[in-house]
Amino acid sequence: MNVRRVTGKFILLNGLMLSSGLGWAGSWQQAVTSRFSTEFDSNPAMSPTYPGGVRRDLFAPGYTLAGKAGANDLKAGLALQIARSSNKTLSPNSDSPSVFLDWLRLSDADEFGISSRYAEIATRDAGIDATGLIPVDSTRTSRTLSGRLSEVLSERSKLSATGTYERVLYKSSTLVDYVTRSGDTMLSYDWSDHSSSFLRMSYTEYKPVGGNFLRRFANAIYGLNWNPSEYLECTLQIGKTKVSGQQIGTQGAASTRYTGRRAQLFLNVDRQVSPSGLGGFVKADQIRGGWNYALSDRSNTGIDFGWQKNHSIALNNIRISAGVWLQRNLSPSWVVRTSYMRTIIQGGGAEGVSSNILGLSLVYSYSDS
Repeated sequence: MNVRRVTGKFILLNGLMLSSGLGWAGSWQQAVTSRFSTEFDSNPAMSPTYPGGVRRDLFAPGYTLAGKAGANDLKAGLALQIARSSNKTLSPNSDSPSVFLDWLRLSDADEFGISSRYAEIATRDAGIDATGLIPVDSTRTSRTLSGRLSEVLSERSKLSATGTYERVLYKSSTLVDYVTRSGDTMLSYDWSDHSSSFLRMSYTEYKPVGGNFLRRFANAIYGLNWNPSEYLECTLQIGKTKVSGQQIGTQGAASTRYTGRRAQLFLNVDRQVSPSGLGGFVKADQIRGGWNYALSDRSNTGIDFGWQKNHSIALNNIRISAGVWLQRNLSPSWVVRTSYMRTIIQGGGAEGVSSNILGLSLVYSYSDS
């Protein structure tokens, strides 16, 4: 979608929101963010035979408008990432816009919400689709419409349900355009102030655009949340998963997060099954973690790492990443950050493929809330 069209639609949308919400005067809140960054990537194409480095300059402005009237919350936002490269063959220039609109109605016992979103993103940054060796000029475009409903059953229990429609298109002919329709229901129960449990049932249909075959994914997950103190949070999930009627094993997750006065630490281990442009569902075993520490009132440093093993008909590889960063608050609105990230892909015909990214960013943020 043309960036001017996206911007024009967002301006029109905000105009309608403001004009229809004259009675909401004084309840509108705005937030603005802008990120200016430059980075060097030693192998943006993740090529095993012809690696080459590039410098990328990025500008990522964003704007959010939120309003509230009685039980109704309305929120809209626009973001854009403009990337310019020193070598357009290895890393093409790109303009990646996104727009969202959320409406939520709350009451004492229930809530109902509808969300819509449009987003473009370079496929190399698009989660599960970025785990394969894909053309460097590929772009992922998604349109999403979702709704959610929840109701308080008692002082300790709550029932919620969501439904989502998503259409995903790719610029690259090597990836498969698809549509998914999904829904899930979750029943949660609070055992105490420090522990709760939940049961989630979900179902997803995956259909290639213009294709005849249909893949179905269903799972049932039981989970426990435990917060033994104000500093520590733990979650455990386990369940069974089927894809098109075939059992593919156990799906689950375990996570822990520690939030201290100066240090924060998190660790997450999980197995996920997700739709992908690789032609169906991809199963991924993942380990992710991070640590950050406040050096002073204005400076922070941290370490991030990840390990991911992907399984599908078209893809079977391991992706490993590790990085370190240092951040300094120049003022309440301005932050400068420098970072280094190393990524390695093993398997799938790409043994030992790696890249190194060194970056410097300046971020501005403002909110009148």
